[in-house]
Amino acid sequence: MNMRFRLFDRKDTPLAVALIAAAVLVFQRPLHYLWDFVQDVQSHYHVDLLPGLTILVGVSIFHAYRKRQDANAKAAAAAAEADQATRRSRELERLMVLGRALSNTLDRSALLQSLWQHVPDFAQNREFWAMLKTRERWVPLVQSAPTFNSRGVMALQAIAERAFAAQSTVDASNEGILDGEDVCFPMVAGDSVVGVLGIRNTPPVSREDRRILSAAAAVIAMGVRNVQLFRETRELSLRDSLTGCFNRGHALETLENELRRSKRTGNPVSIVMFDVDRFKAINDQLGHVRGDDLLQNVGAMLARVLRSSDLRCRYGGDEFLIILPDTPLIGAEQVAEGIRREMSRIEVRNVNRRVTVTASLGVATAIHGETSVTHFIDRADRALYEAKRLGRNRLCVGQPKSTTSPREAQILTLPSRAEAESAG
Repeated sequence: MNMRFRLFDRKDTPLAVALIAAAVLVFQRPLHYLWDFVQDVQSHYHVDLLPGLTILVGVSIFHAYRKRQDANAKAAAAAAEADQATRRSRELERLMVLGRALSNTLDRSALLQSLWQHVPDFAQNREFWAMLKTRERWVPLVQSAPTFNSRGVMALQAIAERAFAAQSTVDASNEGILDGEDVCFPMVAGDSVVGVLGIRNTPPVSREDRRILSAAAAVIAMGVRNVQLFRETRELSLRDSLTGCFNRGHALETLENELRRSKRTGNPVSIVMFDVDRFKAINDQLGHVRGDDLLQNVGAMLARVLRSSDLRCRYGGDEFLIILPDTPLIGAEQVAEGIRREMSRIEVRNVNRRVTVTASLGVATAIHGETSVTHFIDRADRALYEAKRLGRNRLCVGQPKSTTSPREAQILTLPSRAEAESAG
C-alpha cells in the first residue's frame, strides 16, 4: 500500500511560520556573513549573482507548484476512474444477477416473479411498466401498481407503439426514447423487438441511469424470448403435425384447468366437438392422401376463424374438439355455426371427382361447479351424434342429465342454412 507521511498539514500553518521565524533569528549572523560573501563575489567578478539566484529560486518554486498541481489532478482523475469502475462493476453485477434470474425462467409466472424482484432496483423507486408485442396487439407484462391506476392499458399501448416506431433512431438503444412523462427502452432480442420497458421520468432519469436501464431492457428481452421459445417448443411437442391442432392429451389437461378456473371465478366455459361427415367414404373414393389434405385444410380453417385464446384439438381421426374459455352457450353456438359454414366451403378433389365437405357439431357449456372432464365431453359428443342422426351438416346442443326433459339428454337443434332457406 502506498502511504505518504506529511510533517505539516493546513492546520499547522501558525506552527510552521513560527519555526521559520525562529530559524531566521537563530541563523541571523550566518546569513549576514553569507550575504556579505555574495556581495564580495559580485563586486570582484562583476556578475549579478543575486538576480540570477532569485530567478532560479522562483522558477524552481513554480516548477514544484506545477508538479504538485499535476499530481493532484492525476490523483483526482484516478479516484474518479476508480469510482466509475466501481459503479460499472456494481452495474455489471446487477445485470448478471438479473440475467441469472431470467435464465432460469421457463414460464410466464416465473418471468413475472423475477421481474418484480429486480426491475424496481433498476427503476430506483420510479413507476415502471413493460408491454409485450404480439401479432395482434400490445399486452401488459409487468407494471408498478401506481402506473395502471393513473393510466389505462390503452394509453400505455399507444406509448409502446410510438416507442416501437421510433426504436430505429440513433440514440434510442443507448439513451431510451422520451415520450411525454416516460422514457421508453425497446426490448430487442436478435433483430426483433419483443416489447418495450417504460420508466416514469419523475424524477428525471440521468444519462447514466438510462444507459443501465437500456442494458437491463436488453437482458429482459432475452429472458422474454427464452420463455417464448420454450413455450413454442413445448407447443410443437403437443401439436398434431398434420393439422397444427393440439393433441388430445393436452386438450384434456387444458379443459380440466379451465373447469377449475370456471368453478373458482364463475366464468363460463364451453366446448364444440365436430367431425367430417362421411370422412371414410372420402378416403375410400379419393384416397388417403386427399383425406390428409382435407384434415390439413380443416386445421388451417380453425386457426383462421378462432380467437387466440381458444384451443383447437384433433381429438382423434377426423374428430376435433374446440375449447372456448369465458364463452357462454350462445357464443359457443355462434362459433359452431361459423365452423359449419366454413366447412361447407372446403372442397376435396382429384382428377375425376370433386366432393363438398360438411360437418356435424355438438356444443356443450359447463354446469356451474362442474369438474368432470369426461361428463362434459360426453354431453358434446352425444350432441354431435344426435346431429348426425338428424341428417348431418348441423349443430346440436347437449344438456345435462338433470334436465326436466324425459329424454336422457335433451338436444336442442339448429337447422342448417339450406333448411332455414327452404322454410323461409
